[in-house]
Amino acid sequence: MENESSDDDIFYSINSDISDIDSDEVKNDCVNDESDSPCESSDDESVSTNNKHHEDWSGESLKSNLSSYDSKLQLLPGFQSNLLQNPTPMDYFQLYFTPELVSYIADQSNLYRIQTNNTKQSSMTDIDFNCLLGFLFYASVVPLPNKRDYWSSSSRHSIVADATSRDRIMYLLSILHFRLCRNSNNNCSTQCHTSKN
Repeated sequence: MENESSDDDIFYSINSDISDIDSDEVKNDCVNDESDSPCESSDDESVSTNNKHHEDWSGESLKSNLSSYDSKLQLLPGFQSNLLQNPTPMDYFQLYFTPELVSYIADQSNLYRIQTNNTKQSSMTDIDFNCLLGFLFYASVVPLPNKRDYWSSSSRHSIVADATSRDRIMYLLSILHFRLCRNSNNNCSTQCHTSKN
């Protein structure tokens, strides 16, 4: 019991010693500073003091390259939005995953499918890619130990199982590809797997 109180006393004395040192340094900096402004102990002045020390050390004055902020949030004058008047969450999503981007990923995946001769199922469509992306988002929010568990009878998730089959998702994951591999020899498969990982 006595040890606990003595520890608290030691901690209090250390904190008070540190605060005394900090206040002494601020006072000394204010005394040594040759500015005409009165010395106040505030965070803004400690920052400006640090900047002055840095200016003295580097020999050049520091200027911010940030534009001034007038505290008004507004879009740039030339900004044009393709959003509807009352956008849905899907409209916001398609600002990032545009139809062109989805088509590009599907095309690259289909090229990879042909190059690796992985033609067990039909090629990936834009709808397939969106379905795969939806599954991956859902699986990140509602994780299960194995991807196959979303279709198993004991842990079936109808939002996934009713939308697509397990084999189709596994196939789409196996051909998912983002960049064309230009080699026609067998090294292409190795290079493509390396770039996916």
